[in-house]
Amino acid sequence: MEKQTAGTQPTPDALWIKYQLRRRGYTLTSLGREHGVSRHAVSLALRRPYPKMEAIIAKALGLPPAELWPDRYDQQGNPNRPLGRPQKPAASNLKNHISCANRNGKSGEPA
Repeated sequence: MEKQTAGTQPTPDALWIKYQLRRRGYTLTSLGREHGVSRHAVSLALRRPYPKMEAIIAKALGLPPAELWPDRYDQQGNPNRPLGRPQKPAASNLKNHISCANRNGKSGEPA
């Protein structure tokens, strides 16, 4: 029996998308090269939200991203998740964090 781990099997949607890309003469590798990213970066969009790569794949297929990933977009076609990196804590929270670390015997300075 073959050992399987969660998340390693492609979803039916991902298989369909890859099939459609191949029909149009694309592979994940060729899309990555064309846009200056790795094949892995392109393939991430097949498994989890990645707006930039979703747009690249959708453009290659001639479809809007919301049609390929309806669970990732609202009715207007906008991503239904926050974009960008998480915000850093406010300066006052950072000072509090450092002061708590100092009380616990940690210097807070790099070694």
